[in-house]
Amino acid sequence: MQKLVFESTWDRTLAEKDRNEIERIFSAINIEGKNEKQVVILKTAFNHKREFLVTVLLNNYFKIPMSLLGKKVVYKEKNRTSGEFESAYTLEIPAETSMPWTFIFPAGCLIDTPDSGDSGVLIIS
Repeated sequence: MQKLVFESTWDRTLAEKDRNEIERIFSAINIEGKNEKQVVILKTAFNHKREFLVTVLLNNYFKIPMSLLGKKVVYKEKNRTSGEFESAYTLEIPAETSMPWTFIFPAGCLIDTPDSGDSGVLIIS
């Protein structure tokens, strides 16, 4: 059975409003027949360093943990790659678990300036 888990830092610092929204989105996902991974974009933004932030809900439907370390992370809008990098995140998502996470694309990783309008796709491979 798929469960929602918050990484310890998220669990301590996440605003109640944001937690409720993530829980609402999680409960609306139909997991029937899913047997791999799914990335649901929650929001995008630029920070003060001009880094592009993509907050997602990572859904690991595998029966084994999923690591982000060494994975290629690509953000696309309108079928064009806006940014990519190799993940140095040590986050491991347990089997049959969903977890929110924010990917940070440093300004140097951006190929094209994203719209920051939540219309893109994040691909982890």
